[in-house]
Amino acid sequence: MASPVEDLYREVFGLLPKKSGEAYERLAAIALHLIAGGSVVHDDKLRGQFSQTLYQIDAHHRGGDGTSRMAEAKDYSEAERKVGRPDLQKLGGALPDLATIDAGAFFSATGYTRPAKKYADTASQIVGKPIALYELRPTVTEDHEGIVKTIVLRMHISTPDLANSQWQPHITAAGQSALKHLLPEGSELRQLETGLSEFFDEAGASILTLRELTSRGYGDEHELTGASQGCFVLPGLHIEIGGVLAEISGLEYSVPYVKEVREIRITDDSECRFALLDGEGKTLKLLSDKSLQQYSFDEAGNLIQGG
Repeated sequence: MASPVEDLYREVFGLLPKKSGEAYERLAAIALHLIAGGSVVHDDKLRGQFSQTLYQIDAHHRGGDGTSRMAEAKDYSEAERKVGRPDLQKLGGALPDLATIDAGAFFSATGYTRPAKKYADTASQIVGKPIALYELRPTVTEDHEGIVKTIVLRMHISTPDLANSQWQPHITAAGQSALKHLLPEGSELRQLETGLSEFFDEAGASILTLRELTSRGYGDEHELTGASQGCFVLPGLHIEIGGVLAEISGLEYSVPYVKEVREIRITDDSECRFALLDGEGKTLKLLSDKSLQQYSFDEAGNLIQGG
């Protein structure tokens, strides 16, 4: 009969290892990698330096700093009992005999008895190497309290409304004098239409386009009018009107804005079935289905991320 932890393992991965306890050992190997990175091997074997005994290690971790530690994993969720001191002593008894192991770690699905915690706290004095305790168990409602599942971004967007913009070139006295030649003799009024897309020097060479002039924007939006208002000072430049180059001193403008509000929701709807806690009961991580499913193991027991 599968334990509650094994049932969850099957739901996450779609299968259950044949060996009893292996599902939880694999979960512990994944948790060890999530905690410390490095490389992890499940169900490794190491021979003792003094006893020459071949030790089976549920999870063997090698850190990027050259340190190495062994981890034991116990799933007592079916029996509903905590890991006791004898389980810790078994791990503690192996540590002095394994020269390449610097520390131990223990994973429990049901927590620890007080004597077990006390033994782990004093392991460095008892066996010469530290033992870290972790609780890796199914999540409960309290684990999700205070966790942000959805981030809502409300973006206020102001876009220049160029179709309703107003542009007023300021023509100098010399420019006005040049334009008077467009007025037919004896006439007091003549209407002309012209485009405003580029500016010229006095010889008619294109010096600047309107696109280039406005490429850096229009300045701040006025809080009363809701538009950007200002003037580009353009000494010595000309605009073409009816084939005549008229000198201008600048270009006054008023650019209104189209405003809209867009909402973006970033939601984490991934299922979190396991919680990882330290020896003091502090939650370190919630392990989602997605974070677990990115891991697999090869035939030698090596943990593969992204497999």
